[in-house]
Amino acid sequence: MLLAIGLLWMLFSLVLLPLIAFLQRLLAPVENTTSVSDRDYLLGTVTLAVSDGHTGEVMVTGGGLARQTYPAKLWSGTHQTLAQGTKVVIIELKQGIAYVDAFRRA
Repeated sequence: MLLAIGLLWMLFSLVLLPLIAFLQRLLAPVENTTSVSDRDYLLGTVTLAVSDGHTGEVMVTGGGLARQTYPAKLWSGTHQTLAQGTKVVIIELKQGIAYVDAFRRA
């Protein structure tokens, strides 16, 4: 009995595990997700006004794949109110809060 269990374990370890690993590598590029890395977020649009000391909301479209909204606060040193529809630059995304400043074209 112990010999049979040992042989099954060796069969599983030597044949099935490498096969599963190979299939996982083969199928991994097929997986698709709509979530976007924090580093992909650069620009957003204010959906609820953001003012000094008050939290608003910003909508981010990351790479055209997904739209997400985040609570938004003004970036440190920014004291102007950002009205709804204002294009913003997301300076930092920290603990689920986007710190934003108005987008100015150079």
